[in-house]
Amino acid sequence: MRRVLVAPISFGIGDLVVSLPAIQALTVAGNHRAEQAWLLARSPAQRRLAPRIGGLAGCVDEASFLFDDRDQLMDLRDHPIQRNFWWGSAAFEKEFGPLDINDILQRICDDMGIAADFSRPIPLDAHPRPELSHSVLLVTETDGVDKTWPAERWAAIAVELVSMGLEVRQVTRSGCTPAMRATGITELHVPTLGDAVDVLTSCRAVIGVDTGLTHIAVQQGTPTVHICRRGSVYFRPWDHCRVLRGDRCTDECLAGEAAYAYNERVSLRDFRPHPRACPSGVPCMNGTTPERATALIEELL
Repeated sequence: MRRVLVAPISFGIGDLVVSLPAIQALTVAGNHRAEQAWLLARSPAQRRLAPRIGGLAGCVDEASFLFDDRDQLMDLRDHPIQRNFWWGSAAFEKEFGPLDINDILQRICDDMGIAADFSRPIPLDAHPRPELSHSVLLVTETDGVDKTWPAERWAAIAVELVSMGLEVRQVTRSGCTPAMRATGITELHVPTLGDAVDVLTSCRAVIGVDTGLTHIAVQQGTPTVHICRRGSVYFRPWDHCRVLRGDRCTDECLAGEAAYAYNERVSLRDFRPHPRACPSGVPCMNGTTPERATALIEELL
């Protein structure tokens, strides 16, 4: 049986999650064509999430996989809108306007002949955690320093949510930072991505920075407030989602992002960019206040 290998738009967990409509469409199409849809994982983390993608036949690593003539590769990076533009940049918006990730991937899928549906999310497989049904989970951890939020803002949100009669917990893989521990917000340890999927599916709502776990919450249909920089395209504007965007980045920050951009690369084999830090101290996020985040979560509850 022929394998159709699907490569996500990049190597992060969020990159895989936002690519799911394409992957899920190909799993359905494969059932009618005697084909198998496989994930071409661009990182170890993506491989770890693969077992939660329903209908997926298997997973192989981009770093070590050798293509067979019988395989078909559907690489979501191999498209002009990806190769020629860094999404969210001034050049991108000038050419296409303010597209979000669903708009972008819909264009890519249409051109590749993938019948993906971006009108609603199809959740990852999850196991219920009913004890979290009244909890609002805070996703505070991320590999991108420019995406973080100060501990005092999370503490202020927690106070407001508790006053509304809600439980509040912060999601952490192994242990939170000293600053977050000082907030007194109860820690919820999720040592595996499977655990993360389960808790983010089972909770009442999520407030999170622009990172993979926040994208998982959105995929699961959980009411979610997504905190991000102004230039991020990764917010998915479904009814159960709200976005809290920062202000315009400084010229210095935009120049640093342009130097960091790797959109022209299609294969990411043996490639990992150095972590990017904001040279301006992330002033663009100053306007993303706890009050605004709380108001948005109230709209969803």
